[in-house]
Amino acid sequence: MNKLLASLLASAALLATAIPAAQGATTASNNFTVTVALTSQCKANNDSTQTVDFGTYEAFQVGAQASLADANIEFKCTRGFTPASAAFDTTNGTAIGGGVLLGLNYDLSVAASTLTTAGTAATSAPAGIGSGDIRTYAVSGSMPADQAGDCATASCAALSHTRTLIVTF
Repeated sequence: MNKLLASLLASAALLATAIPAAQGATTASNNFTVTVALTSQCKANNDSTQTVDFGTYEAFQVGAQASLADANIEFKCTRGFTPASAAFDTTNGTAIGGGVLLGLNYDLSVAASTLTTAGTAATSAPAGIGSGDIRTYAVSGSMPADQAGDCATASCAALSHTRTLIVTF
């Protein structure tokens, strides 16, 4: 029996040396690059039509007439991006803002854009896509004095046409 017990003990010792001791978990890593190219842009952002309103002009009036209500035209732009220039369409006037309504000349002007809302940076959260900057252009106008106008009755109802502010980037 001693021989059998000695043989079993020797086999157990041999088996114990064949099984490696439990080790802690190990890791391996490798670097990679994330890349993207971005084309900056601006998009129209106004929810409603803005109006430059001259009110009522009296034929041959002595003083020039400034617009009573100005338009604030908004564009949503890539964060930190400022458009290079702003001009008016030429469908109903000139690129520098001239136009005619009811035989009355008017001139529009546009102030340099102001940053009204700075964007927020994107985050790694699923809903954290970030937001753009809001660039606002104030458009005002004036009508020169001493204009006759073009109206065959004692008064003519207000007339309007659409103008477009174009930003170049």
